Amino acid sequence: MLDPNTVALLGQLGISPEQATAAMGNLLMLTLLTVAAAIPTAILAKRKGRSVALWLVFALSIPLLPLLLVWLLPAAKRDAGS
Repeated sequence: MLDPNTVALLGQLGISPEQATAAMGNLLMLTLLTVAAAIPTAILAKRKGRSVALWLVFALSIPLLPLLLVWLLPAAKRDAGS
């Protein structure tokens, strides 16, 4: 439940409390989807010899696209000397 001051402010902006509550729920679902997609992205990046940190940041910035990209990319080539 939103406090009365928040309801008054939303009313001045022309937003109903129900709309605000629904938007907050949708944003929570988007956040959970983003984190759920970032975890397998990091795992795939590690298996393919890619930078885990960079792919994780990419996955947290744009949901699902990095997961598809790292899945389709071939494994990174390793140097024979290292």
